[in-house]
Order: sequence, then C-alpha cells, then structure tokens
Amino acid sequence: MVRLTADATGKRALLAAAISLAASVGNAWAADAEVEELVVTGRLEETLPQELGRYGHRVEMVSGEEIDRRGHTDVGQALQSSLPGLSLIPQSGPFSYNVASLQGSRPGEILYLVDGVRISNRLYNTTPPLDTAPAHMVGRIELLEGGQGLFYGTQAVAGVVNIVTRDFTDQPSGRLEIGIDTNEAITASGYYSAALGGHRLIAFASRDEATGYRVFSDDQVQPSLADRHRGYRMTSGGLKWAYDMTEALRLSASYTHTEGFAELARPNLVSENLNTRNEEIAWAKVDLDVNDRLSLFVKGYWHDWDSTFNQTNTGLGGPIVVSDKEKWQFEDYGLNTLARATLQPGLELWGGYDVQRYGGFDDVLIILPRKETAHAVFAQVRAGPEMIPGLHLAAGFRHNMSKSSDDATIWNVSGQFDISDALFVRAAGGTSFRLPDAEALFAQDPLNNGEIGNPDLKPERARNLNASVGVQGGGWRGELIGFWRETKDLISLAGETPDPDVFQFINLPGKVKVRGFEAVVTGEASDWLSMKASYTHARTRQSGSTLQLVEIPQDTAMAAFDLHEPGGAYGGSTTVNWTGDVFDSLPSGIGRVNRGDFTVVDLNAWVKLGEHGRFSARLENALDEDYSTRVRRFFTDGGSAFPGRFRGVPRTLHVSYAYSF
Repeated sequence: MVRLTADATGKRALLAAAISLAASVGNAWAADAEVEELVVTGRLEETLPQELGRYGHRVEMVSGEEIDRRGHTDVGQALQSSLPGLSLIPQSGPFSYNVASLQGSRPGEILYLVDGVRISNRLYNTTPPLDTAPAHMVGRIELLEGGQGLFYGTQAVAGVVNIVTRDFTDQPSGRLEIGIDTNEAITASGYYSAALGGHRLIAFASRDEATGYRVFSDDQVQPSLADRHRGYRMTSGGLKWAYDMTEALRLSASYTHTEGFAELARPNLVSENLNTRNEEIAWAKVDLDVNDRLSLFVKGYWHDWDSTFNQTNTGLGGPIVVSDKEKWQFEDYGLNTLARATLQPGLELWGGYDVQRYGGFDDVLIILPRKETAHAVFAQVRAGPEMIPGLHLAAGFRHNMSKSSDDATIWNVSGQFDISDALFVRAAGGTSFRLPDAEALFAQDPLNNGEIGNPDLKPERARNLNASVGVQGGGWRGELIGFWRETKDLISLAGETPDPDVFQFINLPGKVKVRGFEAVVTGEASDWLSMKASYTHARTRQSGSTLQLVEIPQDTAMAAFDLHEPGGAYGGSTTVNWTGDVFDSLPSGIGRVNRGDFTVVDLNAWVKLGEHGRFSARLENALDEDYSTRVRRFFTDGGSAFPGRFRGVPRTLHVSYAYSF
C-alpha cells in the first residue's frame, strides 16, 4: 500500500489569514430535545442553519448521540436511515460511493460540507464525497432543504448536508469505543475534550477496516474474478481548537486527516481493484461580536484530496497490471466572510464575500491540471416578528463571478408565518446554480474516453420553490411540504466534434423538471417512546421525456421508533426504509433496469454497564432483504454484456463497547 501525502505549501498560509485579520482588527453548542429538534446555540456560522429555519427554510438535524446509539460506522449509513426527504444508498456498504437524491434531485445537486467546508468533489460533481467520513467524529448532521445558493454557493441546488464534528466541553471528558461485525470488520474510535483558561481543545481519531461482504451474487460472478469480497481500511484523526480572547472575540481552527483504501467491487476479471485515499480538511476562523448590533466571522479553508487507482486483472499468463498507482487529485481552498447588522429591532442586514479556487487532474480519465477561481458577493435583509407579529421574512441575492465560465446572479425570498402556537405556514423560493466541474471544463481525453472539456460553459441554473403547512402541539409535529424545481443550461457530454467518436461538454437547451411533495411527522408518544416518519414523492423528468430520470426514486418512505428508559439505563430503536422504483440505464441494448422496490429494516439496542460503560448491538438489514444498490453493464468471460447488480449489505450483526469518562 502506498501512503500518499498532500503538499500544503501556501494553503496553510491562507488558513492563517482569518486569524491574522482578526488580530489586526481586533462553538459551544447545546442540545435541547423538543419534538426531537436540536437547538444549536453559538456564533454566526454555527447558528446559520437554524436562523434560515426561522425564516422559511426547512431544516432537519440528527444528533451525534442518535448516530452513536444506532451504531453507524460511516456518515453514508447515518444519512441513509435518518433524514426525511433524502434518499442515499451506499453502493457497497460502508466507505463506498453512493447514489443520493434530495426531493427528487440529481446527485450533483446536493452540496456536502464538513464544519461548513465544502467537501463535494470538484473534479466530478456527480461523485458524492462521503466515502472517507467516519460517523464516530460527528457531533450533529444538518440538512437544509431547497435551493441554498444564497449563502452556500454552487451546487446547493436541492439542499445542503453539513456534517458538524464534535464540539468543545467545559469539563474534561472523552470516550473510547471498539466494535466488530459479522463482515469481519473492526472499528476503534475515541475523542477527548478539555478546556484550559480561555483555550478549548478536542481531539478525535478512528480506525475502520473490514474484509467486507460479497457485493455480487454467485450467479453473476465470473470465473476470472479472484477477489469476491469488497474491503476497506480508513484511519482518521483530527484536532479542533478555540481561544476566547474576550467574550466578543474567538479564534478557532480545525484540522482533519484521513487516509486508507477502499476496494471497488466488480464481478469479473479483477484480482485487485482499489483506490487509496489521502484527504486533508482544515480551516481557521475568527468570530467577532463588535457590539450587540454587529457580528461577523472570517474563515479560511483548505480541502485537499489525493488518490491513486490500482487495478490488476487476472490473465491466462498471469496477472495483468491495468493501472499502477495512477493519480487523481483535487483541491479547493478559499476565504468566506459573513456579517450581521441589526438596523433596528426586528430588522437585520446580512452580507458577505466568498472566494473559491479549485482544480485538479486525473491520470485515468485525463483531466488537465488547471484551476478555476470564483468570487461572490451576497446580501440578505430580514424582517422579524417585531415588525409584523408572527411573521419572519427574508430576501437576498448573490452574484458569482468565475474565471472560466459565465457569471451567475441568483436571488431568494423566504418567510414563515405562525398563524397560532399550533399552526404555521412557510415558503422559500428563488434561484440557484451549479458551476461546471473540472472534468467539464478541462477534460482532454479524446483517445480513451472520447471527451473534451469546454472552458466556455455556462453554470447550470435552477428555479425552485418549497412551501409547507405544519401543525404542532402536545409533543408532536407534522408538516406537509410541496416542492418544485426547474434546472436549465444542463451540462452534458453531447457536443459534436470533427471526430464522430469524440464529444465535447456543452449546455443543453432542455430542462430537468421536478414536482413533488413530502410528509413528515415526529413526536413523543410517551416518556419511553419517540418516533419519526416521512413519505416523499418526486416526479423528475427531462424535457421531451415522460420517464423518471435514472437513479432517482419516485417514492421513498422511512420510519424510526426509539424506545428508551427515562433514566437512560437502556434503550433500543427500529428504523424502516422503503425505496420505490428506481431505474438505471445501461448500454449494449440492455436499456432501463428497475432496481427498486425494497425495504430495509435495522434493529439496535444498548444498555449502560456501570457509570461509564455502554454495550450496543445493531442488526443491520434484519430481514436479510436481497436488494440492488446500483446496476451497471459488465461482460461475461465469454464477452456477452449483462446487467451487474451491486448487492446491498446483507444481514449483519454489529456489537460495540464504549467507555465514557
């Protein structure tokens, strides 16, 4: 195994810029359970999702404690079963690629963040970036539905998933945990949090590895396949620091490093097929409350991803090396600023500036080593209930300027009206955008893959509306949400060139149209029992077609029931996830293949052992549902094409022990 390293020269200086700026001019959070709703207190960036929730945007949160209790290994598993409206199906179990859709979106229309730092792949928008993120480090996960381009920029077309790492504690505390499962996996993790004077520190680390399960069924595996199991090994560690210079001024920074490998499953030819990964995420930030009317933060960030691809095939004369440590790499760094000014009670002005610089290269699918730079200014005005009782209103715009593609200006209007303590309505509408990725801009691979990039591409642009009515009271909350979205200037490899076998990325004239609704109910049936349930229906069509877009389920539903002894001595839960029809489209005359209509049930239980210990057990896919996560074209050893079905994780027992102090 080759260990990759990231050259951070010059980028860490950018991270330090935020601290330097604060020095020249000049997170804690708490959870409260009310109808399973997390209340986050803190500074400007930490509370932005909840603030947006007060002004008409729908926000869902999952606590790290809930993820811990359910025994999830990676973030993809946690998202798969926890958030209404989001369909996320890991392709081959933990730490693998996944297919995600939020309210009928395409995978590339969801923006993923860690502590507010974008981790979405800047080489390929359509590759979800969760295949290195361990669940052990999560403090909470925030899901913002609908277009969020105003504050979060490119790719937040259907929504944003923000993974917030563990935060500080006032008293020294920590936890050590170890677990195993029946797929020959072992996981170990730990964290420690402490405060000394004005300094606060938290360190965390984890190690996950497994032999894995058989991704393809015996009747699809070809004799040429040497390794039938899909394994992985991921090691992650991080450190967060904050220093309160005064009550009004905080300096903070974070660094997380992840390295390891994940095997890429297939049913034929391969004796070794894997990606090694080396990922760095770092940021430094200044939070400043100038006075009770003005607050701001400045944040520098850096995200670097290095990977090598190794493939060795079986052959009659011995192993055949197809790819030998061929690299693909991207990095994304920049500066974010945001300020909030209270003009008068109930009237606020928010505004900021972003600069992003990103790029990368790929030696397998050849992408030239180029970089793109994007600048943006944005502003929003908010009117609270002090102006009109029961009403929250907000309106704003963002202007994005890119070096290699057209500028994009978007707007957003949102609001919530509390008709009574038990009844509310809210809506959020506007526009959003998605910049071209590095592949679309800089691909130069006419020989192997027949594609050429186009630096003159326009950003994809979307119009969207989310509107809902909700009721609450007696420990229960229900909401019915309707959503509508249209995306134009679709980026596609469809442009003709003089060579009939080579195509160029272009903007298509058509649109992708989404119509649908979502129903969500959460509540506390008693001191012992809480529940959450949702159903989502989304019709996603491309211009000129009556068929549901591939990889996007038209119907999904989930339910979670949590049973817990009021004193916290023991508990358990059941989660049920149903996915309706989902189609993949395959070449070689195979056509559309339905891989949907399946139900996955997970069971888990935990019990405290003494003052500090906890034993947990989870039965994943308890009914041993045989379902497909994705279908792709493969070839038999005789040369015939066939639809290869990636199997979901079979029934698997996970057990773990945690010691808290």
